Amino acid sequence: MSKNRKSIGYLLKTYPKLSETFILNEILELERQGVSLHLFSLRKPTDEKNHPDVDKVKASITYIPTLLPNFNFQDLIELLKAHWQLLSQSPRQYWQALLFHLQRPEKKRLNEFLQAGYLAATMQNLGLSHLQAHFANVPTATTEIAKIFGNFSYNIFAHAKDIYLTEAEVLDRRIGSAEFVLTCTGFNHRYLRSLSTSSTPIYLSYHGIDLTRFTSTVVKHKTETPLILSVGRYCEKKGFPYLIQACQQLKQQGHKFQCDIVGYGPLEGELAQLIADLDVADVVSLAGKMTQDELVKVYQMASIFVLPCQVMENGDRDGIPNVLLEAMAMEIPVVSTDISGIGELVESGKNGFLVSEKDTPAIAEALGKLLAQPELGEQFGKAGRERVLQQFSLERNVGEIRELFDRMLDLSAIPIQPENTEITQKEEVKVG
Repeated sequence: MSKNRKSIGYLLKTYPKLSETFILNEILELERQGVSLHLFSLRKPTDEKNHPDVDKVKASITYIPTLLPNFNFQDLIELLKAHWQLLSQSPRQYWQALLFHLQRPEKKRLNEFLQAGYLAATMQNLGLSHLQAHFANVPTATTEIAKIFGNFSYNIFAHAKDIYLTEAEVLDRRIGSAEFVLTCTGFNHRYLRSLSTSSTPIYLSYHGIDLTRFTSTVVKHKTETPLILSVGRYCEKKGFPYLIQACQQLKQQGHKFQCDIVGYGPLEGELAQLIADLDVADVVSLAGKMTQDELVKVYQMASIFVLPCQVMENGDRDGIPNVLLEAMAMEIPVVSTDISGIGELVESGKNGFLVSEKDTPAIAEALGKLLAQPELGEQFGKAGRERVLQQFSLERNVGEIRELFDRMLDLSAIPIQPENTEITQKEEVKVG
C-alpha cells in the first residue's frame, strides 16, 4: 500500500477556527498516534488569532476554491478545471453526480456542487481512499456529491446544530451514504439511531481532552475574590444573559465575586448593554477571545465554572461543551444546564450542579451555594476530574477513531462493497 493510500482525508468547513479546539486536538492526537492526514477546508479562516498548537499540525491543507462569500473569477476557473478533469475521465459518472445534485430535496447550492468536484479530483490526485467529514451539514453535503464523482469512502462526525438543523430525511440519506458515523454525545447517538433507516453503524465517540494540559497538578492562583468563569461564543444558545442576571441576584444578596465571560461572537454588544443595564459592570466583564494556552491560566484562577446552555427554538443546541471537560479536568466545580448530553458528564450534586435551562434563580442559587461552601466546590472538583479521567481521555477516545480509520484503509485495498464489509455488519458500538 502506498504512502498516500495510508492517509486519511479530513474535511472541515473552516480551518483553523478558534472555537473548534476539539477538532484541533483530535487532529494532533491522530498524528501523534501515527495517522497521516490531508486536511481540506471549504472556507479560509477569518479569526484574527489562532491557537499556537495549529503550528504543530503536520498535515498539508488544501483550501478548496469557493464562490462564497464573495465571487472570485480565479477560484471559478480552478473549480471548472477540476470538473473538466472528472467529466473527461468518466462522463457517465459525472452526469450521475450532477443528476444526484439536482434531484436532492434540500436547497441546492451551485457552490457545493463545484466544490464537491474539486474535492473529488483532489482526493483522486492525492491517492486518498477515505475521508472524514466533520459536521453533518455543509461538509457532508459536499462530500456526498464528491463520493459519486470519486469512488472513495467517507464517514461523518456529527456534533450539534449540524444534526438538529438538518431535515431528518436528508440526514438519513447522508448517513446511508457513509461507511460509519461518529457523534459526540449519547443524546445525539440515540437521535441518529432513531431516524436512520440504513445499516450504517453509528458510534458514540466522546470528545477527549489533553489531560497533560488540563490537569489538577498545575499550580493554581486563586484570586482573593472568588472568580466565576464562563467560556463560549457570544451566541444565544450559550445562555449568557441568564448568567448575567444571576450575577445581579448574587450581587444583591451580598456575595463577593468576579465573573469573567471569555469568548466572542454576534451578541457581544447586547451582552455588554445588559451588563450596563443591570448595573453589574463592577462584577461582570466580557474577557474577549483567548487561545487555549491563555485560557489555562484563567482556569488556574477560577473558583467556579458556569455555562447556562439552552436549546434554541429551531432545535440548535450544544452537545457536551469542551470547556466543561477542561474545567472539570482542572478540578473546578461546574454549574450548567440539564440539556442535550451535558448530563452524561455532569452528575448534579456529585460533581457539579445541573439546573433547568433559562432559570436565572436556579443558576444564582447553585453559584451561591458554591461561593458559600468552598469545601463543596473542592469535593465537586475532585469528583469532576475523576469523571473526565474515566471517559474523556483524548488518547483513548481518539485511539478508537484511529482503529476505525485503520480498518477503512485496510478495506481500501479491495473494491469497496459496504454491504459485505465487517464494519457495516457490526452491532452498535460505543467508542470511548
